[in-house]
Order: sequence, then structure tokens, then C-alpha cells
Amino acid sequence: MDLKESVEEILADFRKSLQADGGDIELLGVADGIVKVRISRTTVPVTFSSFLRKYKTREGVSCGRCQIPTKTIVLALETALKEKIPQITKVEAIRDKDIGML
Repeated sequence: MDLKESVEEILADFRKSLQADGGDIELLGVADGIVKVRISRTTVPVTFSSFLRKYKTREGVSCGRCQIPTKTIVLALETALKEKIPQITKVEAIRDKDIGML
């Protein structure tokens, strides 16, 4: 299994949780230890988030009515990837308007 496939395997688990909350995540690329993803924001309030319950994180979450901050998702993904794939050093969320610049 190559590096991109390994990342996709871990990302698939995140995708399920985010989709359950009305969001999504897409792998844009892996290069030099940096994973680039596009994240669609969740629509479920933090209080009801299956993602936050599963990954046991509330980093950057200030209230129970708002959506999950992108930073929270990136940090949870980065932690999971670094744990299982030592070559990964960073995860970056790329905004839609910046995709053409990759």
C-alpha cells in the first residue's frame, strides 16, 4: 500500500463521521509529508456531532450551537495520521478558492 492509499484509508473513517454530521472531506494530495484536504463544513450543531464524540475532541469549540471549526477537524485528522503514518508531518485544509493554485 502506498502513502496516498494509507492516508485515504484513514480519511475514509473521518469521512463517514463528517458525512453523518452533514459535512465531507476530500483528499487533494500528499507530498513531502503534507496532506492537503478540502473540508465541507458540517451542518449539525456541535452538541449533536458524532464526529466530536468519536474523536473525543473539542479543540476550538466554543459553544454547542455552532458548527465544528475546520481547525478542529484538521487537528484531529493530523493526530490520527501522525499516529499511524510517521511520514506525515502536517495536514492543511485548502479552501475552494485556492484549489486552482495547487
